Amino acid sequence: MKNMKLLLPLLLISFAIIGISDAGYISWYESQQIIPPCGTGFDCGTVLNSPWAHVGPIPLAYIGVFFYLTVLVLSTMHFLDLESGQISNSIRKILPKWFPIKSVTVFDFLWPLTLLGFLFSLYLVGIMAFVIGEWCKFCLVSAGTSSTLFLISTIYLLKFYGKSSAIVKWLTLKTMGFCYRNIAKPIFFLFDAETIHHVILNVGNFIGNIGIAKFKTSVFFSYKSPALVQQFDGVTFPNKVGLSAGFDYNGDLTQILPSVGFGWHTIGTVTLQPYEGNKKPRLGRFPNSKALLVNKGLKSIGTKAVIAKLEKLPLYIPTAISIASTNTSFDTKEDQLFDILQSFLLFENSDVRHKLYELNISCPNTFGGEPYTTPKRLGQLLSAVDKLKLSRPLYIKMPIDQSKKETIELLKVADKHNVQGVIFGNLTKDKTNPAVLPEDQKAWKKLKGNLSGKPTFDRSNAHIKTTKEMFKNRFTIVGTGGIFSGEDALTKLKLGADLIQVISGMIFQGPQLIGEINQTINDSRS
Repeated sequence: MKNMKLLLPLLLISFAIIGISDAGYISWYESQQIIPPCGTGFDCGTVLNSPWAHVGPIPLAYIGVFFYLTVLVLSTMHFLDLESGQISNSIRKILPKWFPIKSVTVFDFLWPLTLLGFLFSLYLVGIMAFVIGEWCKFCLVSAGTSSTLFLISTIYLLKFYGKSSAIVKWLTLKTMGFCYRNIAKPIFFLFDAETIHHVILNVGNFIGNIGIAKFKTSVFFSYKSPALVQQFDGVTFPNKVGLSAGFDYNGDLTQILPSVGFGWHTIGTVTLQPYEGNKKPRLGRFPNSKALLVNKGLKSIGTKAVIAKLEKLPLYIPTAISIASTNTSFDTKEDQLFDILQSFLLFENSDVRHKLYELNISCPNTFGGEPYTTPKRLGQLLSAVDKLKLSRPLYIKMPIDQSKKETIELLKVADKHNVQGVIFGNLTKDKTNPAVLPEDQKAWKKLKGNLSGKPTFDRSNAHIKTTKEMFKNRFTIVGTGGIFSGEDALTKLKLGADLIQVISGMIFQGPQLIGEINQTINDSRS
């Protein structure tokens, strides 16, 4: 394998020299205004004198020499860069600030160049075959050479470099985002939000069981790099980006999410008893405020049904199970506590291959409100959960509208118990939130439900910062709320988040957002 890694760049160098010789030969004759001898069965004169043999006053042969020289230089640089990587490091240092990709290597420029050469050669062969009707021997040699260069570089790409170069992946993700925002999203937003949500769940569930569909999804949306792999609380995450609770509430997307590019995801929130959700409509959109109105009320098919589904499935990325009390009235506080504990016990005794638990104490759309967001009640709940001796790490989904002081008090309680992480945070219910535009505030006051998306961004960030400053590395901190770009994700990570989660950003920006975030995180390491 190591010999092949050296051999392929040497082959690129060799064929680049062949290409220079071929294009240079034609160029010399062009400079002398002489048609090169072409041999029987070919008509180089007709081809080289055609309008397709020039770009303005410049013969294509001259452009060919420049192309092959560039391939030769890049191939040589790549060969010399295999061991040390110093040339790639030097390139990264001189890239202008506006250049969108910081983690490039020499090969990131080489492979797209050979792709362009291959595509242009196909075009020229088509012109000779279907337009001119004659063949040029030297043009065919050039087409074969450029095709071979593309083949060799693609083999190298797949065997030693991953599935795509950084530049091509960036262009692919940007193209997918443009298509989503300008074609798919306008259509989706014509329909009821919950209807579209169900369509996405059904489509995701369907294609998640088709191998070729998952592969194509991965090609167009995911971004992978060994540098993104992280470990927290004994769990290895392929990357930091997770799907937050509230989207895949019954575990329908477990097979497709890895292909979209997620490094982990949360199922739920799951409740012990089935609950069909609050009265419709319970999902809405405020596009101008980049917010979603949510009033699902912990819709769930119930713990036993979710377990029955998940026990049959492999889980390819770390999966968290979000648990809360059933959205109903309870006769006593003990009954509500028992409801939560039973869900934990059922999962503990199941064959589901999940890696984490989330304890959702902060859903504002339930019958009983948020009873466990006071220090006393949270302490009682966590004391009871401690006795279960859970076999997986436990993260708490925290409220987002509490003050700094109130949040610190809850964190002090969590610090005394077997809690490994905290998630900031849940929906905002503050209808005076300045991030919500005045016209949307007015409409919101007439509706049931609370907001996700950009209105939660600043408050989430503030709680992340407070937690990191006050508790250092005591908790794994998960930042969620208002992540609409890679830069938004970096903001949370720089403030102290270890992992992040998205939903609203994906709905507004497109599923390629996951890949864009991962590429931005990877570039930030360069």
